[in-house]
Order: sequence, then structure tokens, then C-alpha cells
Amino acid sequence: MHTYSPIEVIHYYYGESKPGFMRSEDTYTHWVMLTAQEGRFQYAMESERGEVGPGQVLICPPGVTLQRKTISENLSFHFVEWKWTAAIEGSSSIRGAIDIADEPRLLSNYSYLKQLSPRMGVAQSQQMEHYVYDIVLLCIQSSGLLADLRKQIDPVASQIAEYLRQHACEPLKLEDVAASFGIPPYQLTRRFKAAYAKTPIQYLVSARLHHIKELLIETDHTIEHIAQLSGFQNGFYLSRVFTEKTGMNPSDFRKTHRV
Repeated sequence: MHTYSPIEVIHYYYGESKPGFMRSEDTYTHWVMLTAQEGRFQYAMESERGEVGPGQVLICPPGVTLQRKTISENLSFHFVEWKWTAAIEGSSSIRGAIDIADEPRLLSNYSYLKQLSPRMGVAQSQQMEHYVYDIVLLCIQSSGLLADLRKQIDPVASQIAEYLRQHACEPLKLEDVAASFGIPPYQLTRRFKAAYAKTPIQYLVSARLHHIKELLIETDHTIEHIAQLSGFQNGFYLSRVFTEKTGMNPSDFRKTHRV
């Protein structure tokens, strides 16, 4: 069963027992989460300064320069860059170091995230978004910004989302998807958008982009080959869509995100 997640993970990295960060500061286009599962680090963003250790989560809003420095011998940390795909109450107010009230739940999410990293398929990417979203919920709840953030999802829309994830890398037509669920295309689009704040096509493209990013980072496949593995007609069309959606062409993305 799919669990609703109004976020899209742009980049995830788990660093285990590292002596320090590769970069002492950076400014990100999207929201950033930085946690210390083991060890501690100092941070500064704008006028705010502090330390982060186990049981805490650091949230940095888009466009803010984040400085960080390890202050323990080794540091095991989770780094997530994400963007919101739907408006959630309290989502724009969280920032800084947050003490998480439900630490066992936080640690459980950490454990699942580590199991999904570093190689992920489309389904695993969706699971990652669920676990990251749950950590964000913990941040919002621990900050006292909202008591109940759970949202009921149209069960048909949920089934459609599951179908799109499972078949994301295959050639798909909206008419065929609608027919398989016994509803007209316009109704499928309306119900899906009401549940996920995006059209089925936008959701499908997002799922494909997750898969493409994985292949760009983890393999040496050509763009043409990646297109064949991702449901795109050819490498030219893939490059055009990828650049439009991410602001970076596939080759530059590969160079930037490879360690």
C-alpha cells in the first residue's frame, strides 16, 4: 500500500563514521535535512548557531547558507535535499536544530533509509520519500506546529499511484491506465490530482526521473541506453525533459553527483 508523501527527494546520502564533512558550507536550492545519528557537529545559518547530536534534526530552508563542522572524532549522518509537492501546514515554519520527541520512531526511519541506500529502483525511491516525510512530520510535531498532519487519500488514486510506480519504466498511455481501472481519463486525472497535487503524467515523469538519476550516478550507461530503460522514446527526448525538470542536463548531473 502506498503512503501519501507530499515531498520529492532530490538527493540522499548516508555518511558512516566520517572524520568530517567534504564541504564546510553550501547554499542549497531546496530544503535540506542534516542529522547526526552518531557523533556531533556544529552549524551556523544566518544568525543562528548551535550543535546537533543524536535525537536531533537540523532543517535548513532553501537559499540559506549552511555552515557545518564535525566536533566529534567521527560522525555518522544523514543528508537529504528535498522539495515540497503539496502545501502542508507547518511545512514552511520548521528550521534550525529540532529535538525529536519520538526518538525510537526517528531511529526506525534512519534504519529504513540506510537499507534503501545507495542503490534504489523506482519503488524504493517512493519508500524513501515516505521515510523522509515521516522525519519531517516528526520535526513539525516536535516543534508544536501541528497536532495532526495525517491526510486521507482516495483509495483509487492510491492504486493508480502504485500502478504508475510499478510500470514507470514502460511505455504508458493515460487512456490505457484509465481503462485498466474502469474510469475515463478525465476522471482519473481529476481524482489523482486531488490526492497528490500533481497529474498522473507529472507523477510518472517524477518516478522516471528518480530512476534516471540512479542510473546516471550508479552506472556508465549512455543517455540513449538510459532512455530505453526509463520509458523514454530516445536520449534526446530524455535529455530535454530531464533538463527542463531539474535545471541541469544529464551529463552535468552525472558529473556533479558522482563521488
